[in-house]
Amino acid sequence: MIHFLKALLPHEFRQSLKRALFAHQDMKTRLANLRRAGFIASAAVDGGAFRGEWSRAFWSVWPESPSVMIEPLAVEQPALNSLAATRKGSLVVAKAISNEIGEIPFRIEGTNSRIADGSGKHVTVPCTTLDAILGELPGIQPNLLKLDLQGYELQALQGCEWHLKQFEVIILEVSVLKIGNVPLFSEVDHFMAVRGYRLYDALPQYYRPRDGALWQMDVFFVRENSPLIASRSWD
Repeated sequence: MIHFLKALLPHEFRQSLKRALFAHQDMKTRLANLRRAGFIASAAVDGGAFRGEWSRAFWSVWPESPSVMIEPLAVEQPALNSLAATRKGSLVVAKAISNEIGEIPFRIEGTNSRIADGSGKHVTVPCTTLDAILGELPGIQPNLLKLDLQGYELQALQGCEWHLKQFEVIILEVSVLKIGNVPLFSEVDHFMAVRGYRLYDALPQYYRPRDGALWQMDVFFVRENSPLIASRSWD
């Protein structure tokens, strides 16, 4: 019966119902919490955009702010460009992002697509850095960065030495368990702390089927001088 009802009801309606009935926490509710706390997004960078679902969540909170969607998969470009055309100032960068400019091996596995180590089945895609992208943006200065790069988030941040501090909020997908060659949360947290960012929020995403242990989460970091963490009051 439950599966039958799920098939009848649109996904977004089901998500809205869960948020209303059970205080369900998802990306949309945590972005909305940022806005309630006083953060205003001038524009966002959606690194690892895939089909633009994160940008849609972003626009549900800041509908007038542009999004720079970065995605190297050619098959996703038509839909992303159509999506970008719905929001003034938004654009698509059809490249991978890392700490180098050129070409890079890339493994295509749907939402798990990622930079490859050169072995196994892969394609070659153009690669650039966040510094290069941000240095060429036409008239917008994003202050919110989201990276979902399947374990390659730190390499992308290493390619953002000149423009990193323009971001007040940075959202990263991080791992808690060492499954695959990925940095753990403790490494990511140290990396961000050295660059002047502090943990602000966390959104659990995936649990390991083996034992129900938390595997991955989306973590919100804020710049250490952000008004979001200036208050020491409880209420």
